[in-house]
Amino acid sequence: MKFSEQEIKPVWDEVARLIGDSVMQLRHRGEVLSVASLSNQLMQHLAQSQDIEQRILISAAINMLKDGK
Repeated sequence: MKFSEQEIKPVWDEVARLIGDSVMQLRHRGEVLSVASLSNQLMQHLAQSQDIEQRILISAAINMLKDGK
């Protein structure tokens, strides 16, 4: 299955928003900002989320950070 850029852009926008929210939360708490701390923050959100779509987006954000993209 192949997706067009118009179909995938909203997904990546939401993934970027999730990462941005995590950055703001870490900064607000005065924690060190790193890929590891962002990944940990997102993994905590993943563990708390019951919504399948949200879990997929959070997992994509974690994978994007770990892959360095």
